[in-house]
Amino acid sequence: MRIPDFNLIVVHEPGIENYGRVRNYVKQVLGDKVVYAYSYQSVILYRCFEDPHTCAEAIKRNAADTGIPLIKAIPVDAVVNADVDSVRGAIRGLIAKIQPNETFRITLQGHLYKIEESYSIRLSSSDAVKEIAKEVDRPVNLTSPDWVIYVRVLKIGLAEVAAVSLLKPHELERVKL
Repeated sequence: MRIPDFNLIVVHEPGIENYGRVRNYVKQVLGDKVVYAYSYQSVILYRCFEDPHTCAEAIKRNAADTGIPLIKAIPVDAVVNADVDSVRGAIRGLIAKIQPNETFRITLQGHLYKIEESYSIRLSSSDAVKEIAKEVDRPVNLTSPDWVIYVRVLKIGLAEVAAVSLLKPHELERVKL
């Protein structure tokens, strides 16, 4: 299966009715700025034709007090293979946004792999985070960072990919209903 082109992850409350309501809502808010790419369980992937950070913010801002069963809208800066070296490469292209005096935290959802010779090894979350952190020469702050490096492993068919984002902490917050 071909990996869909996406740059926005929308997470909703479980249920087919909620899926339909959220799909309709996203299309209503973003219109032609977005196309559906793929979905599974309570996750819908979209391709935004404008900045995904702006699109995610519009979805969240308009969802407040509507009763839409939306949990999160997360912009994605890069989609790569779910191996730690590919993720590190994606992060190299993003860290210039983090100023030398700013702090960061890494949030990893899922498991990354390390490819050695002709096989892959599943890394523990802590080992994967340590490998990713080697790319960022900035101070770490786990409780109130200036930036969050967010990595989410997604299963698409038989493949696993990593969605990589550099976010301000408020971009990861749940939608306030």
